[in-house]
Amino acid sequence: MPPGFWVTLVAMTLSSSMILVDQTAVPLATPDAIKGLDASLDQSQWLLTANILPLAAFMVLGGRLGDLLGLRRVFLAGAVIFLLATSAAGAAQDIGWMLAARAVQGFGAACMMPTAVAIVSAVAPEDRRGMALGVLAGGSAFFAALGPVLGGLLTSIDWRLVFFVNVPLAALAIVLTLRGTPPLAPSERGRVRDLDFAGMATLALFAGGLVYGLSRISDVPLTDPEALIPLLAGIGFGALFVVIELKVDDPLLDLRLFRHKNFLASNISQVLAGSVELGMGFLLPFLLLLVIGVSPGLAGIALIPATVPIILAGPLAGRAFDRIGGRVPLTVGFLTLAASGAALAIAVPSETAWALMPGLVLQGIALGIVLTVNDPVGLNSVPEPDRGRAAGMINTSEQLGGALGIAVLLAVELGYYRHRLDEDLAARGITPTQEQVDKVRDFIQEAEQKGLNQARETPLVRTVIDDVVQTHVDGFQLSFAVGALIALIGAVSCFVLVRKEDRVGLGPVFGRRSRWRWATSGRTPGITRHPPGVEEHPVGGPGSSES
Repeated sequence: MPPGFWVTLVAMTLSSSMILVDQTAVPLATPDAIKGLDASLDQSQWLLTANILPLAAFMVLGGRLGDLLGLRRVFLAGAVIFLLATSAAGAAQDIGWMLAARAVQGFGAACMMPTAVAIVSAVAPEDRRGMALGVLAGGSAFFAALGPVLGGLLTSIDWRLVFFVNVPLAALAIVLTLRGTPPLAPSERGRVRDLDFAGMATLALFAGGLVYGLSRISDVPLTDPEALIPLLAGIGFGALFVVIELKVDDPLLDLRLFRHKNFLASNISQVLAGSVELGMGFLLPFLLLLVIGVSPGLAGIALIPATVPIILAGPLAGRAFDRIGGRVPLTVGFLTLAASGAALAIAVPSETAWALMPGLVLQGIALGIVLTVNDPVGLNSVPEPDRGRAAGMINTSEQLGGALGIAVLLAVELGYYRHRLDEDLAARGITPTQEQVDKVRDFIQEAEQKGLNQARETPLVRTVIDDVVQTHVDGFQLSFAVGALIALIGAVSCFVLVRKEDRVGLGPVFGRRSRWRWATSGRTPGITRHPPGVEEHPVGGPGSSES
């Protein structure tokens, strides 16, 4: 075993775990953070989305910088950025400060995630590489599963600890990397200034415009300029991004790979699975706090059934992929995910945590299947030299899907809640003043912090609390039903597009006509979510630089 191998593996696993735990723990801290920063409820989703968008937009850039500048150098730069931004987030005094820190934190994570995988691939002996990548993926998944518990417990003490806890962990990852990881010289020659910066900018503007426009739909009609203009701008930047990527010599995302139908399906699957995974992950803590009324600590524990099955189902799904390919596992996984959305929608009116358990368990099993099988389905369908870039595209799709899923499901829940509550109060002859609206809003914010049962009711609140809770119940039901519909779309797309052997369209990438040919896709154990075949490349080569 090379010197420093185990130290490097611990450092890279710690860094990946830290990033994923941040995503799963922050939703539990969001209500307290919004209150502590004197922000509005409408800004709550941005505590997570402000981190996810730059992570999605710059993840492929992180891998390319690792190729050009050296993997360890780029990883350490990202880790330092992450550490400083996390410290700034924990110390934030207003919402603008917090969102800026979260965005910078996402950029640091985008430098760390792809290079961590490539570093492990580079330092591991050929005969231990699969084991090392399995430890990296499995360890990260395990700690991500503990994220809600950690977020709930730390929030019960002080919401700032959810951010500050990552500071010593990031520092430890930096120290271990400096101590155990060799320098790892750049694997490609080139200049940073030749990177596809136009593609990066238009991708970020595309995602930002769509997410912001969708976030406004809960407050204003779709035709209102406040929502319509950002949506149209996002669509326009998306079209410009496609034009740029098809013309540049070294695109950020190589859209020509979408000729491989399994790879196309894998990216569609990742967008849809990511939207349900992070969208549901953002809403469920609010359901537990505001409707069921448990404290943040208990809310984190109650979410364990949705996370642990991901770890258990993954290896089984990987073995199924090796035997029968990806079509059946992905279709079954998405159908299970749709069943989980339906089960959660049915369980919400009971207003008990126990009733949610079947839906949460189904969700964990489904995501374990889909997220494990999805990568090898896509990566095995593209040529070996393109697999590093392809892995970056798949992970980008998941993060973009997550940002869109949070925006869509939250807009459905809040939009329905506000519309229905106004109707119900009007039917009872109640026309609240602005002062009364503010007092009820303050109560809701307190309930989201402490749990409904721990919030203090006033005589005013007691007159409308039943309407508030019932309309939120209906809103959560509708949002979970939308999540189930998204999963059904995923099942159909995977059933139609995925085959055991990939089909490749030889015409234009977005052309209506294309001939088909069969391509050998190869078979790789679906145990990790990383590029297969990395042992065939030199240190930091194309198959190991981007994830």
